[in-house]
Amino acid sequence: MKTTLQSLQESISNAVDMIDQSQLVSDDLLLQQSTKYSTNSLDFTNANSLLDKCEQVINSYQSAKPIMRVIHHFACSGGTLFTKCLSSMANTFILSEVHPHFYQHLQPDMATFLPSDIATLAMQAGVPDPNKLARKIFHQSVKSVHEHVDLRGGILVLRDHSHSDFCVGTEYRQKTLITELLKDDFDVISIATVRNPIDAYFSLLANGWVHFSPQTFDAYCERLSQFLVQFKKQNIIYYEDFVSRPQKIMEKMCSILNVEYDESFMDLYDQFKVTGDSGRKTNDISKRRRREVSAALKNEIEDSEYFRLICKEYKFHSAV
Repeated sequence: MKTTLQSLQESISNAVDMIDQSQLVSDDLLLQQSTKYSTNSLDFTNANSLLDKCEQVINSYQSAKPIMRVIHHFACSGGTLFTKCLSSMANTFILSEVHPHFYQHLQPDMATFLPSDIATLAMQAGVPDPNKLARKIFHQSVKSVHEHVDLRGGILVLRDHSHSDFCVGTEYRQKTLITELLKDDFDVISIATVRNPIDAYFSLLANGWVHFSPQTFDAYCERLSQFLVQFKKQNIIYYEDFVSRPQKIMEKMCSILNVEYDESFMDLYDQFKVTGDSGRKTNDISKRRRREVSAALKNEIEDSEYFRLICKEYKFHSAV
């Protein structure tokens, strides 16, 4: 054993000497100014090539962007359930329903007590161009949280408040805002979770969350279509699939997001508290019965051109 260790030490020492010597030779060659050689025709040794390769590896690590994992979904589509289950994975921390600026919940005639929300406080104080400032604060804050979690061996996931971008007002964005803000500094991995538009729209109506205009099923499907087109189809996860096969679908989600899968999430997920928990009140993962459809709403569904388009493009059932 001693002889083997000595032999290994001698081999390492010889390799280091070879690299040092080859570097000296290379430096001397570079300094020579003759008519026979130029810096473009220098013949570097194999050892120097090894150094070049090592330097390339180091540079690749330094230039690689950190990963930012993001899940996106519309309101009332099972997003909270997905979030709780994903939160159950080891060392995974989810910032729930994030967006740089969303003021729908604020009282229009009075300031709201939000001592840690600098962006909203700046808006309430009348700071000029508050949305631009809010985006800057959001960007810096996400970077800080990512660095904090990463240094402690954790995984950060953002749950996008997609409702802000696609389901408020008369206009909607063409792309998700937070992805646009973060893509220069992060390698963004996105997953969209989605539920049949009929059921999701019914829940929106029941909760009084139809914040867009016109308030029609076809307008909802138009916005959903624009939302979905951003994502690779293999990165779209269907709520109906999940409630039928939760372990298989959650394992697929973890694989896409590069998060270590833990099948025990089925016993843990209900312990996590996240925003937007307005749907199911029991802790079982199962399919829910569809709400009763009125005749007027049934006509809207049957007449919706955008619903027919997304049913053709994605695997939704069109039957009411």
